Amino acid sequence: MGSRAWIDWLRRLGPVVLAGLALGFATLASARPAPEPIVISKPMGQTETRLPCNRNGSPFCELRLYQVLVGTFVDGTPDHSPIGGYGPGPHTGDIKGVIQALDTIKAMGFNAVWITPIFDSAAGSPQHRHSGEKVVNPRLDGTGYYPRDYFKVDPQYGTAQDVRDLIAAAHQRDLKIIFDGVFGHHKGNVTPSPSGLVPAASKRPADYFNSPETYPGEVVDFANPKSLAFYDEVARYWIDVYGIDGWRLDQAYQVPNRPMAKLVKSIAQSSKDQGKLGYVVGEIWGTADRIRASLGTNEEPALPSAFDFPARYALVQILATSEDGTKGKPATTLQESWAMGAHASYPDHAIMNLMLGNHDLVRFGDLIQRAGKGGPNAESYWARHRLAFTFMAAWSGPITTYYGEEVGAEVAGFSMRVSQNCGEVQKCDDHIARNMIKLPGINANNTDVLPKALALRAYLTELLALRKVSPALYAGSRTHLYSDRHVYVDLKSLGAEKFVFVMNVSDLHQTIRLSKSALSDEDMREARLMIGDIKVRETAAGLEMDLPPLSTGIVRIQNSEAAARP
Repeated sequence: MGSRAWIDWLRRLGPVVLAGLALGFATLASARPAPEPIVISKPMGQTETRLPCNRNGSPFCELRLYQVLVGTFVDGTPDHSPIGGYGPGPHTGDIKGVIQALDTIKAMGFNAVWITPIFDSAAGSPQHRHSGEKVVNPRLDGTGYYPRDYFKVDPQYGTAQDVRDLIAAAHQRDLKIIFDGVFGHHKGNVTPSPSGLVPAASKRPADYFNSPETYPGEVVDFANPKSLAFYDEVARYWIDVYGIDGWRLDQAYQVPNRPMAKLVKSIAQSSKDQGKLGYVVGEIWGTADRIRASLGTNEEPALPSAFDFPARYALVQILATSEDGTKGKPATTLQESWAMGAHASYPDHAIMNLMLGNHDLVRFGDLIQRAGKGGPNAESYWARHRLAFTFMAAWSGPITTYYGEEVGAEVAGFSMRVSQNCGEVQKCDDHIARNMIKLPGINANNTDVLPKALALRAYLTELLALRKVSPALYAGSRTHLYSDRHVYVDLKSLGAEKFVFVMNVSDLHQTIRLSKSALSDEDMREARLMIGDIKVRETAAGLEMDLPPLSTGIVRIQNSEAAARP
């Protein structure tokens, strides 16, 4: 039939039939055959048992931290005047606001709270720069990250009594309090310690990014022993006098390894003397090589724990986008040598802390939108949050949640990078996440947020409850079973306790057939879905798992030994 005859024939069919044909063709065009089942008969990777959190080797592994940026978290004092700060704010948060939130933080399943610096920044007074220039920057003063008096609470946030009340209230709820230590730089003209010490300032231009005249203060010179003595006194003071449970160290690379090792040892001793946890985690914002350098070596350990920025970037590049626009990465990215694959090269003491966001990163909700994957009105927005949270729940080591992530927070009207004059409009990527969020039970009612936000928080609460009672998740060995572009599967084990973590990051339905041999468990008696939106069936050969698009789950594997336990 020629083209003209074909057209005439279609015209004679009439509009109704044509409409039906169009619908059928559209359906056929949109329908995609389901992929062939994925058969996993043996693991793709070796079983990881060396690092502390792969062998139940440290109490730090079970930490479930909730990060609070004090200045933008909760305003606990209604007549509190706004303070300075970068980002959308408002910057009216204070220590009393953190106290008001403790019950809800505890109820969600967290066992520690990391608060950003509350040392006195002498707000409104000039910086004393290495160049001698004196500049006033109220916004920077409001961040807490350029302090002047390390032994005094900044009145912008509250009082010394507020801090005592916070720590007492947290400990009553079995919550740890982790302070944020800025031990590598300051505002300049530092107030002497109770014993009369002050840190020495570096004279090396490289320490100031070769611009001492613009650096908003001074960088510490640890070649001078007075500097270590000063910060040792700071670290011990807040443990001995106030009873904090550990330190997060800002820009920890500014403290060289040998002084760091001495500082960590001193913190551990003071914590032991006071009956405190003594957790120390450092911010090394960089590549795995840079993190490895700050961790030290087996022979000369330095930093005991670090945030796993590479693994975080791999995760967001798969589920959303990283801040630089890298997106659409396959699930295999997590295993690459620059991401989780780097763990094999870290020293034996390394404890890696995984986070999804923080005060210097773009909120995950905004990254999902930046990737073009939909906003809060799209189901995929919430599904991607669930995928990220579930991956974190199965992480061997501490995990950290940035306030607001539990309700899928975003910054309204923002998703794409502001490339010009972002500081003038307070929308730079490195401070955009410093916004006040409506948090039901803390500063808002349930009706103030979307029902899906409440459902996400309930899901996270269920995840953390499972993680709390499942050492294999937070401190077990990890065996990478399988990954491809769409699917990722790990086995977590500790003794007789075994879990399979699985996620489907694609918009296609996936089926996985997992053999008993891949699980190293020919005696498997039962497989139970503990949480998630997948379907699990036991077969004679092992397990079959049906994974809808953007789905995830944690499956408990029980053998006769586990079944015999009370």
